[in-house]
Amino acid sequence: MPLPAPRFQPVPRGFLDQPQLAPGALRPGDIAVFGAGHGTPYGSTTDIGYDLATGSADAPGALRSGANESSTNIDHYDFDLGGPLMGDNTRRLVDCGDLVLTPGDGPANRAAIRSGTAALLAAGATPILLGGDDSVPIPFLAAFDAIGPVDILQIDAHIDWRDDIGGERMGYSSTMRRASEQGFVRSITQVGMRGVGSARPAEVADALGWGARLITVAEARDIGPLGVLAAIPSGGNLLIHIDCDALDPSVCPAVNAPTPGGFQYDELAALLRTVIAGRPTAGASIVELAPAHDLNAISAIAAARLVCNIIGAIARRPS
Repeated sequence: MPLPAPRFQPVPRGFLDQPQLAPGALRPGDIAVFGAGHGTPYGSTTDIGYDLATGSADAPGALRSGANESSTNIDHYDFDLGGPLMGDNTRRLVDCGDLVLTPGDGPANRAAIRSGTAALLAAGATPILLGGDDSVPIPFLAAFDAIGPVDILQIDAHIDWRDDIGGERMGYSSTMRRASEQGFVRSITQVGMRGVGSARPAEVADALGWGARLITVAEARDIGPLGVLAAIPSGGNLLIHIDCDALDPSVCPAVNAPTPGGFQYDELAALLRTVIAGRPTAGASIVELAPAHDLNAISAIAAARLVCNIIGAIARRPS
């Protein structure tokens, strides 16, 4: 069945105040930010003991505000990147606005996210998705089927290998399980795990049995960014997926499952820059910011600065 035509709506201010363009106005090499606040919700379930509403629907707007609060001067020197954000300006940063989605309608939202992402890829752009909860990357990933092989780098406190929760197989605890079922995905490298999440021993065994590389925060610090890069095969297309709870709560407390021992901002920013410098990156997503719990927008600013590091690192590679 053909996908529906994507519907994007303008936002009050684009990411870093950059132009807002429809997919049809994109050109090859563009780095295209867009928002998707709704994915596939869980109902209330006793399986993990709480109502699984995440409060991340407003995160795309909060991430844009966090970026703009930090600085919109993309022509100024960015000390994370060693120069202006867009490097030599051979590539263009644009914002396509937010996809029109329906709270509670998982199938419709998945179709819209896949269609919207496919439209950006068809224009030759590199999509940067601002989520939403961690179910949003499932249809985002599905749109990359035409450009495989795809290697996934997931940066998250949790492995997300549950087959289902309460009968729902497309929710935010199943993101990497669903990714493993895509024939064009050839590797999954998962970095940042710590503490306790929804994974049981069986899910960890399934991930390892499939061939996923699991690297805890402590192990990532031991091997460094170059060690993480070495775990990702070369010769493919890298897709980066970040859950904000990968950051330590001292840096990014406004998440749904704050867990001590996460990455510091500078650690994760350096990891992202190193990996993108070493592997061609086809797209990225960031999810699970909880704006209602964000005091003084410190979490949104930290997460948005990670997005800026991704954009700047991609801009420094050939399109």
